[in-house]
Amino acid sequence: MEENRRIPLLLFILFICTEVSSFTFCKESARTMRYVNRCPTDLDSWKIAAKDMNCESIKHKCSSGRHHFQYHCVINAWMNATLEVCAPNRTIFGYCTEYNIMGHVIQENYAAECARYDPPCLQIYNSAEAYKYQSCYERVRRNKDWMRDNVRSTSERPCGQWTLTFLSIFQMMRAGALR
Repeated sequence: MEENRRIPLLLFILFICTEVSSFTFCKESARTMRYVNRCPTDLDSWKIAAKDMNCESIKHKCSSGRHHFQYHCVINAWMNATLEVCAPNRTIFGYCTEYNIMGHVIQENYAAECARYDPPCLQIYNSAEAYKYQSCYERVRRNKDWMRDNVRSTSERPCGQWTLTFLSIFQMMRAGALR
């Protein structure tokens, strides 16, 4: 009788392991990542971009079962760039889809709750369908515009070169003092 209880438990554990493994890194996806100025805006442009990327031809060990290694065009974790990548698809829950370049994984961007945007994304959607939620890409465009208008290089700031020179000298003195 006890053996009969173990079988469903074992099957459940195997299912969880399969699901969790789809959220872990995929080094093959990292090799396919490239920054782009814009992502597809509809299914037709998504199909063209997916065909150009040709994710199906890439050998990998990243997906199994219902998670498919496929084309994505998503935001980055800092919401200041869009990128294309071949990666296993994921179910996303109410947030913009991002590709985490450190973890080599598609995931939710918890700083971008697109379910609250106008227009909102669905509460549950496939990561490969991120193109349907243009408000996520709009956030990237706004962040880029803000950076362009508000952030100046050190050479453009008053005393920028002096600050950089002082910090460099201070760092060299500190390194010498540590020896």
